[in-house]
Formats: sequence, C-alpha cells, structure tokens
Amino acid sequence: MENLLSDLEGLRIAMNIEKRGFNFYQKAYNKCKDTQAKALFKALMEEEQEHLCTFTEYFNRIEACKEAHTAEYLFDAETSKYLTVLVESHVFPTEQDAERIINELVTVGNIIKLALGAEKDSILLYDELAKCSKFEDARTIFLKLKGEEQRHVTEISQKLKEIVNA
Repeated sequence: MENLLSDLEGLRIAMNIEKRGFNFYQKAYNKCKDTQAKALFKALMEEEQEHLCTFTEYFNRIEACKEAHTAEYLFDAETSKYLTVLVESHVFPTEQDAERIINELVTVGNIIKLALGAEKDSILLYDELAKCSKFEDARTIFLKLKGEEQRHVTEISQKLKEIVNA
C-alpha cells in the first residue's frame, strides 16, 4: 500500500524542514568568521525559527479538526511520492549531516550556495503543498512561507554576489 500524505503530513514535513534549516544556519553561523555572512546566517536562523512556530500553530489547529484525519483529505499518490522524494533528497541536510557538510564545503561561498539551493527546493515544496492542500488555512500558510523563502533566495543571492565580487 502506498503511503499517501495529507495536509497534516505536509505540515509535519514543513516543520521538519524548518528545524533542519535552523540547524544548518546555526552551524553555518558558528563556523563562519565573516561578519556579514554571520549576520545573514543569524537572520535566516531566526526566520526559520519563526516559520517553525507558524507551522506548529497551524498543524495543531488542523489536527484538532476531525476531517483532517479522513481519507478524502489525503493527497494523491503521485503528489505524495514527489513530495517524499523532494524532502528526502533535497532541501536542508539532516541535523546529523549538517556539520559534516558545512565542514566539507570549506568556504563561506560554498555554504551560501548550498543554502541557496535548499531555499529554492523549499519554494518548490511549499508551492506543491499549497496546490494540493485541502484546508484553506494550510494553503494560505504554505503560500505565505513560499513568499518568504523567495525573499530568502533574493537575500542569499545578493550575499553570494558580494562574496564573489569581493
């Protein structure tokens, strides 16, 4: 039997991604010596924490709704597979892998490039979750956070340009 996802599972996945993002930015902040890059990682770390709080609030609200636990609120099989693959292979590294990966990246520029890719993958994920969401509250929050991740991409891209041109 296939593992079909629901809005609740989508929110749970999003919460996990935000935790992984927080952890990644925290480790990058601790490793980094460049004050501008540290400021960027600190700001992103704080925003990931805010996103986690937002997702947790909506998760609790939707979980309390009986309809959220019925089959009609499950995503279709193809969407469930796609979201599972996207999360497993992309976005931010797991907490166990984050420090090792950051150490292997060596330069601030490489750390920022990985962050940029992770934020782009987050946009894809939140866009797909919004498209297939059955609850308007969940759809609204996925779209809102997609917009915030797009802003992160802009900020991170700008920082990367500054580092490359320095």
